[in-house]
Amino acid sequence: MTKKRILIIEDEANMRHMLEVLLGKSGYEVKIATDGQEGLDAIERERFHFILCDIKMPRMDGMAFLKSAKEKLIDTTVIMMSAYGTVDTAIEAMKLGAYDYISKPFKTDEVLLTLKKAEERERLKSEKGKGTTIIVILPLYEK
Repeated sequence: MTKKRILIIEDEANMRHMLEVLLGKSGYEVKIATDGQEGLDAIERERFHFILCDIKMPRMDGMAFLKSAKEKLIDTTVIMMSAYGTVDTAIEAMKLGAYDYISKPFKTDEVLLTLKKAEERERLKSEKGKGTTIIVILPLYEK
């Protein structure tokens, strides 16, 4: 089975390291970016299944990243994170295409559960068009 690729866009070194270790041990192939601009550069070079993106960062914040990257993230599930967010921020992120929003601080199980739900959603989307078509041919009788 191919490892799912995930990009973590996070300016805080401790949080970046914790997520990198957690997700690496959970079977993900992890890449790191320290702000939205590095995140944009990363998605130009590589394809990711998932992106975990902080909202408040220097140089380019998470919302600006989401707006700039929207067209390039057609097959990528984005999950936003923030310690400073509000319900309005979460709603705005969802309107911009984020799949979910996690408030910091969070439990590691919360991140893993959110990713598992996102994986299941992607699996169901990919199966949607793979249904079997049954064609029934009935004889026509003339009277």
